Amino acid sequence: MHELANVWPEGGLFAFSGVDGETCHAEPFVAAGATDGIGWRFWLTPRIEFHACAGAQRLVSRRAPQDHCLSDCWHCTVCLGPDSEDTGLVEGAFVDRASMCVSISLPASAEGVFPDLVAEGGESVEEDIALWTGEGWGVSSEPPHWWLALCRGAPSSRRRFGLAISYRDGAEAAARARKACAADLKDAMRARMGFYEAATLPESLSDNQRRAFYKAVSVQKVNIESAQLDMPCRWTTPDRMPHRHMWLWDSAFHSLGLQYHSMDLAEDAIRALFAKQRPDGKLSLAAQPGQPPRDDEDTQPPIVAWAVCHQNERLTRPDFISEVYPKLVRYVEWFEKNRKSDDGLYGWRVRQTEDPIRAARGGESGMDNSPRFDNVASMIAVDLSSYMVSEYYSLEKLAKCLERADDAAEWRGRRQRIAEAVNELLWDEVARFYYDLDEYGKFIRVKTTAGFMPLVGQVADRDRAEALRQHLMNPQEFWSPFPVASVSQDEPSYSNDLWRGPAWPNVNVLIYYGLMSYGFFQEARELARATIREITRRYMRRGCFYECYDSMAALDPADLPRKGAPGEKGGVGFGVVADLHWTAAAFVHFVHEMYQ
Repeated sequence: MHELANVWPEGGLFAFSGVDGETCHAEPFVAAGATDGIGWRFWLTPRIEFHACAGAQRLVSRRAPQDHCLSDCWHCTVCLGPDSEDTGLVEGAFVDRASMCVSISLPASAEGVFPDLVAEGGESVEEDIALWTGEGWGVSSEPPHWWLALCRGAPSSRRRFGLAISYRDGAEAAARARKACAADLKDAMRARMGFYEAATLPESLSDNQRRAFYKAVSVQKVNIESAQLDMPCRWTTPDRMPHRHMWLWDSAFHSLGLQYHSMDLAEDAIRALFAKQRPDGKLSLAAQPGQPPRDDEDTQPPIVAWAVCHQNERLTRPDFISEVYPKLVRYVEWFEKNRKSDDGLYGWRVRQTEDPIRAARGGESGMDNSPRFDNVASMIAVDLSSYMVSEYYSLEKLAKCLERADDAAEWRGRRQRIAEAVNELLWDEVARFYYDLDEYGKFIRVKTTAGFMPLVGQVADRDRAEALRQHLMNPQEFWSPFPVASVSQDEPSYSNDLWRGPAWPNVNVLIYYGLMSYGFFQEARELARATIREITRRYMRRGCFYECYDSMAALDPADLPRKGAPGEKGGVGFGVVADLHWTAAAFVHFVHEMYQ
């Protein structure tokens, strides 16, 4: 294999994948890549960070062409400092869901200096093995107790280490660490690499794009958990930490990228959602094995039928369509009963909170802190109404596949009625744009990417679609250096905070399909290529895929604020999330669309 991902992921995700074996959601063993050399910071309370060192000197990635830095295995050429010509090697892999093996090799010229894994944070109990303990990992209301163990091999120029966790006792953690230290590392690395070796990618990609592609595959892989408890199949997370549960519209996007690796995985991402469907048809914002939904009031954007249709267009599997079709029907009927207004359109539940970190007013929409939710108590939402049009269009297609002509006619009628209402009530002829309505029936006059969702649902006529195209391609509005800005740049509320300006790859996928449906092929391809280009550029700098990006293409995503907070460096929140699954899925999808 050539041009594997080889950039050390600063803040990026490390974990064991449910593709390779059993995972346990209740007992996470997840780390973020260190930002100042080779190392791992584990999502624990307190946070424990290990650095690969030569004596007291931290080892830094040299980024050799033959290296690979993937989320579950790595082979990294390192130097003994930024000015050193001596190089060594850090290799490793997750052995299983609770342990990892690391090998550090130093050059012979570093005589008397031995490799080590040096810990920061917490207090260890030194016996024959180093042991740390604490409670929780910062995202659970009932944090369990954990023990983290480090086993060091005998000092030599090539030294082995085992790291392992237990949520039962220190003895189990120590036993796992010893076993990991003695594991056949080459065998573990081969086992982890199988998924990447099976990946297919277009030959026309540049070297950097190929490396970014394999990174995307890696992010997708480790964000898959195995079947457990009441989750009867493999399921997906946005990022294992901190969004460690299964999220609704995230899973739909995940399936879009997974279909290029395995249609079984893509279908499992959808199937798992319905394993947690309530009797009334609702799919909640987030769910986890063995527990009721985390927030029983909220849902998320309905794009599941849309995702199933895209799977069906790539490979028709009638059994899967038959399996999920009645569940999809129950799911859209929940929206009819719970989010539909008297005027025939639909509105989000707006959270009445001002806490920018723990929650956000627009959380149900997925556009958490978008200015469209500022100072409103309720709304008729242009994006939700358009999603419903799209879902009925998708259900109509699926019904035809199942030869349910009466169903298809019903969904077609509903789709047309909603589309007419969107055009009648949510189109502003003066601004030539679609807006939400507030609780008083007045336009919420802030231009956001929600106004482009009528393209996804094919709501707009040709004239209105052309007006939206002009707004989109205007460099003073949405066509920023990295399009699409989530808020038009000429809005007073435009900023670089999450949904108030940054570009979101998942939204770019929706807009891409909206443009394609109206024959705006050149614009759609420009958007896909711009997305590939900026994700690749940022990956080559920091080794990560991010949930959102600076629409001005100036700031590193890790330096953007998130709901008003700068993340851990400022002591509040966790910052813009690295190695987010839907960004990887969007990248894989766009690469296949553009270069296959």
